[in-house]
Amino acid sequence: MREIAYAVQGFLTVRRDSLRIPVSGSLAVHADPDSGLFTGDLVLHQSTISRTVLGASLYSATVQIVPDSPVIGRVDHESQLFATVTVEAVIAAVHVAGRTLIGGGSCRTATHAIVPLRSKPGFHLEQGGRLAGRYHRPPFTGCGWITPLINLLVAGPGNAVVIDLVPAAGCPATPQAQ
Repeated sequence: MREIAYAVQGFLTVRRDSLRIPVSGSLAVHADPDSGLFTGDLVLHQSTISRTVLGASLYSATVQIVPDSPVIGRVDHESQLFATVTVEAVIAAVHVAGRTLIGGGSCRTATHAIVPLRSKPGFHLEQGGRLAGRYHRPPFTGCGWITPLINLLVAGPGNAVVIDLVPAAGCPATPQAQ
């Protein structure tokens, strides 16, 4: 087994690119070089998005994407990576025109989203690279009186993720002691 550490940078789109949420964090991959199979532990940081007009805040939202399972995948004979991760989305806070509409972390997807990721051919685990995928975001629950509006705006098909895996400095691929 080899262990490879990456910094994760990228974004999620909501409903066909109308809104982008930055994604950052880390991924620790445990890979079997003979089979091309791997698992990984993904950790993502909270992200805050906001919109202003003429210096006045229209809204801000803090979002946390929480992996519910390890990333699992493989690199095939054409060096194309295929992976899947199951995640939950939490809207930790929403402020509109200075008023708090959501707080406390109870606004979250009712079920988990399964996010498929793939690279273009020529991907090498040691070098990292770009992964992308499209997925269906489940409906949200626990958002109070604005739950229907949240679901209208962000739940459903047409969501995408684009992430770059950047090998962590000083953490080259190394054999794992057994």
